[in-house]
Amino acid sequence: MVKIDIEKLALLARIKLTPKEKERLQKEFEDILNYISKLKEVDVSEISDEEAGRTTDLKNVMREDENSHKPAEFKGYIKVKHILE
Repeated sequence: MVKIDIEKLALLARIKLTPKEKERLQKEFEDILNYISKLKEVDVSEISDEEAGRTTDLKNVMREDENSHKPAEFKGYIKVKHILE
């Protein structure tokens, strides 16, 4: 089992954790790292680089990019969102 220093991670993330949260996170991190170590055991020697990079016929369903840097204008003024009531 992998031991994670939850207190050090909390300090780096600048968050305060209760002892119960530390215990829960310790278990979750151990589960994640144990799962990753199991994935490393999988034999992928028979898979070619081409097969590994192949995907299905997925297509980009995202909208076309817009020029978000060009401000909207109205009668020569730059339009901004209404922020005050």
